[in-house]
Amino acid sequence: MSTLRSAALILVALVVQVTVFADVRISGVAPELLVLLAVMLGYWAGPRRGPTVAFVIGLLWDVYLPTPLGLSAIVFAMVAFAVGTGGAELFRDSRVQLAAIAAVGTFGAVAGYALLGEVMGQRGLVDLEMLRVALIAGLVNALLAPMTRALVAWVLGPAFGFSDAGDVR
Repeated sequence: MSTLRSAALILVALVVQVTVFADVRISGVAPELLVLLAVMLGYWAGPRRGPTVAFVIGLLWDVYLPTPLGLSAIVFAMVAFAVGTGGAELFRDSRVQLAAIAAVGTFGAVAGYALLGEVMGQRGLVDLEMLRVALIAGLVNALLAPMTRALVAWVLGPAFGFSDAGDVR
């Protein structure tokens, strides 16, 4: 995994999240690009490397959030580990499967963020609205997953089974 490519992708995703996606709403819910990136890197890089990158993504995202520093980082790393561990046994060539992993991973990250936030003293995060947000964010990220696949392929490269065209061997 190229550290420079990873850093570039993470920084671009962060800038897009805080600028473009700050104003984009689908049924009142902003797309969760950083969660999607953490899930996809966790899935493709596996349970060893994926959570590390996801932790960094979450830590950078935490700087912009009013909740305790490290909350997103912990949740992103846990979701990336779960997706990386569960995805190790799956075929990696189905768009439907990729969309489902993005949806479930995003739902888990949003719900996990709210649950862990409640444990850490952030009241009011767990309610029916959280379920609605998690479902919509999951569906949006399922639609965005195929587009992020090419970016993840660029970051991970041939060492992770990607050819130069971004296809899995």
